[in-house]
Amino acid sequence: HSQKYKGSNFRSHSEGWSDAITEAAADGSKPRDYLLLAILSCFCPLWPINIVALTFSVMSRNSLQQGNVDGARRLGRNAMILSVVSILGGIAIIAAAITK
Repeated sequence: HSQKYKGSNFRSHSEGWSDAITEAAADGSKPRDYLLLAILSCFCPLWPINIVALTFSVMSRNSLQQGNVDGARRLGRNAMILSVVSILGGIAIIAAAITK
């Protein structure tokens, strides 16, 4: 199953999730879950946003394990965006607290 699919990435339910992960990894398009970035963002003082980022990251990893590559990519992107917002917001809050 090392061929590239043109068009949609539709996979029937009869195929195993390992085939979907293997093909996604072979194409170099395995979605990232940004778990490390989400964990690091939890040390920033913007706590509601970083907890949601961590949740999205874990959901992305679970979606990939279930074979839902598109869902994993979408959730991973959301986790990355929220993690970056949390880190930048945390830096801004810490900088504001220090300069007062």
